[in-house]
Amino acid sequence: MSSPKQPRLTTTSYALLGLLAVRPWTAYELTQQMRRSLHFVWPKSESLLYTEPKKLVGAGLARVTRQRRGGRTRAQYRITPAGRRALETWLDTEPAAPLFEIETMLRVTFADQGTPEQLARALRSAGAWADGELARARPQLENYLGAGGPFPERLHLIALVAGFYGELFDLMRRFFGDAADLVETWEATTGVPLDADLRAMLERTLHRTEPAGPPG
Repeated sequence: MSSPKQPRLTTTSYALLGLLAVRPWTAYELTQQMRRSLHFVWPKSESLLYTEPKKLVGAGLARVTRQRRGGRTRAQYRITPAGRRALETWLDTEPAAPLFEIETMLRVTFADQGTPEQLARALRSAGAWADGELARARPQLENYLGAGGPFPERLHLIALVAGFYGELFDLMRRFFGDAADLVETWEATTGVPLDADLRAMLERTLHRTEPAGPPG
């Protein structure tokens, strides 16, 4: 008799395995921790996060136990040895190429079909979003620096993640703000000459395409 077919694991599967490798969680706690620690890195819908642990259990990569607390029973998930091996194997694979899906930049691409006011509004909206993401992260960062957060032994990894997204969101809010200021000087989104500011933007981008030198 053939064994049941193992479900295909996704990146979200491995994200949850990573969390389970840190400690056991209930389904609710997993969702809360995904909001806290993976919101910027791998945002996913809550409905998916409630079904994914069951898939890991079905694949033998996690196990579930029932805990009685008060008048309620909660399911708690733990990683299995097979789950740890699967996570270690995944960490040894080549990561998928990043995907950047920014609707504001799509609107920039076709802005010649609209008005400068529409484009500037879209740019400022994106800048405000990035500013809001930085504000959202501030209490968490203060907690890391003050009390060490819930997992102080992992702060060296958290610092790398926070550093990347901090620079990315700061770049976005500055770029979108500056771009909106520039667009607001246009009379239309067509027939705009390549002035010094726009030419400098292209030249800076060209310079960044040069191969990076050897590390100092």
